[in-house]
Amino acid sequence: MLTFAHLKSPFKTLATCLTLIMLTACANTTNKMVLAPQIPAIKSTLHAMKTAQITVTDMRANSHIVAIHREGKAIELVPAHDHLDTILTPLLKQAFINNGLTIDENAMNNIELFINTAEVDVHQALMKYHTTSQLTLTAKVTANEQTLTKTFKNKGNSEGVLAADLAVLERNLNQQISDTIALIVNDSEIQQFLK
Repeated sequence: MLTFAHLKSPFKTLATCLTLIMLTACANTTNKMVLAPQIPAIKSTLHAMKTAQITVTDMRANSHIVAIHREGKAIELVPAHDHLDTILTPLLKQAFINNGLTIDENAMNNIELFINTAEVDVHQALMKYHTTSQLTLTAKVTANEQTLTKTFKNKGNSEGVLAADLAVLERNLNQQISDTIALIVNDSEIQQFLK
């Protein structure tokens, strides 16, 4: 005759195995930075009656966005969910369109955006963290066989208690990207240079 004690042992083994499988699966999931910067829907005529081609090129040597440094451990690198140039291309185009520019692949004007730096460094201690973020974009505008090259830098710092939250890092970097794109689109030198 089976007793409750005999059934208890197989259930305990099964529960232990399931727990180990779930923990292993969770440990192997790769975090990815979800970048979805927004641009204001406000429209202007800043670049009205002008046409240009627009391209974005990622010049970074590394594809990660976040580097988490913990003392005595290997650096944890977190990539973006997609290539950064793929994320920024429609954003930049829409920002210029909202300000009156017509995108034309055959236009004489050419706007090239180079992604030089896009990284958040997290220095994680036991009960606190410190982050530094840097975004560097270079706009190269060609018009009438002349070229204007201008670099835009956006840096940020934050600190807090316990562990850095990836969602907060995403939000902050998305805002940095949005702000920098707005600076490029509204730049008076670029505006005057485009014919």
